[in-house]
Amino acid sequence: MKKICLTIILVGLFLLAGCANDQYSVEQQYWYTKKSAEKVFKNPAGSPPAEMEKAVAGFKKFINRYPKNILALDADFKIASLYLVKQEFEKARQHLDSMMGRYNNNPEINSQVLFMKGSSYQMENKWPSALEQYKKIIADFPLTKRGLETPIFIAQYYKNKFEPEKMRAAFDEAIAHYTGLAAKYPDSVAAFKSYTFISSCYSAMKNWPQAVKTLDAMVEKYTGKLKMDAVLMDIALIYKRELKDDVKAKEVLGRLIKEYPKSKFASAAKSFLEKP
Repeated sequence: MKKICLTIILVGLFLLAGCANDQYSVEQQYWYTKKSAEKVFKNPAGSPPAEMEKAVAGFKKFINRYPKNILALDADFKIASLYLVKQEFEKARQHLDSMMGRYNNNPEINSQVLFMKGSSYQMENKWPSALEQYKKIIADFPLTKRGLETPIFIAQYYKNKFEPEKMRAAFDEAIAHYTGLAAKYPDSVAAFKSYTFISSCYSAMKNWPQAVKTLDAMVEKYTGKLKMDAVLMDIALIYKRELKDDVKAKEVLGRLIKEYPKSKFASAAKSFLEKP
């Protein structure tokens, strides 16, 4: 019996080692595939068409050979990136559309594909078309990382373009969207992140009282469930730096020290409170 058990263990270890070696071999092959594409990425304007075709073919060959390997996904995105750096935008979008079909059961991947597609339009200075893709992310994949980030991304675009009215409208729209998510999924990670994004929106518009109000609501809702030391520190900093209210800042820092004495923010809070 002991010999049988030992044999089973040895076979298991052998298989595991084989899998590890196989993955190492796959990673080596992918490294060489990426290496052949480096010239295009480093000098897209100067690389000849044959070099581009070779790089794309290399990634496609890897995908066909290892379709279920996690690196195949990276290879797919690399192909789209190659088309983008070469400013072959239509080919990039065609490839991204094909990815939507192949990864249609993965919201995170699909949201990233749509974001990349939007970026392709943005690179062509076709903002309405880009915005259409970004809005689709928000509507179809609201709980993904990209879905949560995109409303603020849109508002920041208008901020960077110095379009204040559109910026404020986009931030207001983002706040309404995040408020809706927090209400619809009250006990989810998305709800917690939504409160954070709402505060960020108010901060970007320098509406500090509303930013504090949002953070206060987070503390009220999540104390006892999650660590709120970082949020308390944010509140204290807003009172100190933006609202010039040292009394409230000290009050919040006192709470931080009392409730989270071992927090990484505790020593900074103590130093501030010791100041006259």
